Amino acid sequence: MVRTVGAGIRKRCLTLFLRALARLFFRSVEVVGRENVPREGGGLLVAWHPNGLADGILILGFCPRPVTFGARHGLFRMPLIGWLLRAVGAVPLYRARDRDEAGAPASDRERRAANHRSLVALAGATGESFVAIFPEGATHDESNLLELRSGAARLFQLAREGGGDPALVPVGLHYERKHAFRSRALVAFHPPVEVGEHLRGGNDGDTPESEVGETGGDPFVPRLTRVIEEQLIEVTHPTESWGIHRAMERVRSLVRAEGAAREGERLQRAPMQERDQGFARVWAGYHSQRTRDREGTKQLIVRVTRYDEALRLLGLNDRELDGVPVIRTALRLLLVGAEALVMLLLLPTLVLVGNLINLPAALLVVFGAKKFSKTRKEQAGLKMALGLVILPAAWIVASVAVGIAWTQPLPGFDWIPEALWVRIAGMLGLCGVSALLGLRYHRLIAELGHGLKALWMVGLHPGTVKRLRRRRAELYDEVVALEATLDW
Repeated sequence: MVRTVGAGIRKRCLTLFLRALARLFFRSVEVVGRENVPREGGGLLVAWHPNGLADGILILGFCPRPVTFGARHGLFRMPLIGWLLRAVGAVPLYRARDRDEAGAPASDRERRAANHRSLVALAGATGESFVAIFPEGATHDESNLLELRSGAARLFQLAREGGGDPALVPVGLHYERKHAFRSRALVAFHPPVEVGEHLRGGNDGDTPESEVGETGGDPFVPRLTRVIEEQLIEVTHPTESWGIHRAMERVRSLVRAEGAAREGERLQRAPMQERDQGFARVWAGYHSQRTRDREGTKQLIVRVTRYDEALRLLGLNDRELDGVPVIRTALRLLLVGAEALVMLLLLPTLVLVGNLINLPAALLVVFGAKKFSKTRKEQAGLKMALGLVILPAAWIVASVAVGIAWTQPLPGFDWIPEALWVRIAGMLGLCGVSALLGLRYHRLIAELGHGLKALWMVGLHPGTVKRLRRRRAELYDEVVALEATLDW
């Protein structure tokens, strides 16, 4: 009993730590749909896997119920990451593609047996908590879903055969710029999927014979896998290419901006949930219209893409086409510049420490993530993991060095702490505070730069801005006209 309580406390502490880590990496993390995760019993959380370790950190940190993960076995051998996985009770899974990695079972038969034991352990965990699983079986940089593996459906089947009644909750993971530090993220928990008994029974002719054979003649697993795939398509809005994805994101943005301009409203950056809902509507409309007029839809995407490229070239967004309010923007930039200047003049030590210690450490984190990640999709998670090691290490080294070298009173003070540990602890605190202030300082500088650029571009290229505004209005009218013909 004591061991169980201790494990629960340790897991809760790690969850809070991962939540704090996510909020440090991302500027904001919006979480919606917590009420869709049942408060009683357990079940499965199924999500797509577009951003490596970051996906797992977000689900672990922000799910309202305890979560257990199934993770590929190779992650358990990685420094720090393996420790974190074991600490949160993750269970290793053995993929056929990883058969040559260290620690993998020697034969396919042993691999299947090991995976069965892992699935049984995970199925047992669904009785009172939730198990998170990525049915694609691998993280990726694609704009669409990879082919789903059968593991999630098999796990659900094992849980039911064990007498459980697991809930099946789809999770939408959405990123503003998934590889970028201090961007935004959205975690959306959707209502549980109704899994009826009609999925059981004989082969209905739609289930491939190869899949039926793999599941012992029971079509439940391939059928449920298709249901999970349909649900993930619904909650993630995958597209056939990143070009189409960017075009639909631009349609969402221009419709919002033009609609507000015609109503005489001034817009701020859209919350992530609003972005997701708008994108979902555009995505559904695109697919519906493409079945009716494929060539017309293709031409519309071409025009939207050209408009998007022009905006990117100027460094503007749809909202700024309506004219940057010069006086208000100038006042805002003066306030931002004043705040940055005050920080630099009144807190020079903190700003200096933040740049001398934290900036090189942060650059080392970025370099290490690029160096050690096999693909770009793994960089966000590696940045988090490396940051957990490199930043504290830099703080400790700097604090010990300063503590030993601090033998004279600081200017304006007549005393010096005699105890070495006090000097080191003080420097550690200074490193932490300077890191937070450094984030604020660099954000102010970035905001100041973007504002000045917007004023510069709008002031020097009024004709270009007017042409883009007319193009936005034409695209808006066309999209709205198409929307009116769709059967929602």
